[in-house]
Amino acid sequence: MIVYAVYVISEDGRTLLSENFQSKEVPDAVLLGGLFTALQQMASAMTSQEQELESVIIEGLSYHIRSFGMIRIVLVTDVPRSPEETIQTLGLRFMKEYGEILVDWDSNLNIFNPFRNVIREIIGEDKSGIIINPIKKLNTGEIFNLPHLLQPTALALLSIGEGTVQEITEEINRNAPLDSLEVRKTLRKLQELGYIGIKYLEGNNIYFCTI
Repeated sequence: MIVYAVYVISEDGRTLLSENFQSKEVPDAVLLGGLFTALQQMASAMTSQEQELESVIIEGLSYHIRSFGMIRIVLVTDVPRSPEETIQTLGLRFMKEYGEILVDWDSNLNIFNPFRNVIREIIGEDKSGIIINPIKKLNTGEIFNLPHLLQPTALALLSIGEGTVQEITEEINRNAPLDSLEVRKTLRKLQELGYIGIKYLEGNNIYFCTI
């Protein structure tokens, strides 16, 4: 599972805190807060009782939502299965540290900034240094045996050696336009096929191949 971002959202839709691990791949924090408040209201309106929205998939990313008193935790991942233990830990830790403050909160968002360190501790950004190696070598011969949709991403990665989703997308777009969402999907497929590896460095996913 890859965690892309964590959001802490108040009952009225204000984003109290957000921490992005893939900042260019997820919606703006203010937009997200309003979106999930509206979706929650819609979910409740469509049922005869108060209904909590627990998850939603938007453009290939899974948003897992849980309420903890006056706040909601939103965890963005690449898989539909909810990481319950992580969400519960985040929510309970936040309410333990800020529950009393929220009762008479004066709208100062800066007071929540120290919780960023807690988020990174819980999510485990000590993944830095972990490497998942490819099991197959990638060369031009192999690339042209791949499905057509995977070829631009494979060629770009072969050209630059390694890079983030953004860097690979920029390399692809030298020849033909392709958005980062599609690039991410093709990278995932190439990883499943064993042609590319991934390493974690300072909160970024770095994709690479073996020539």
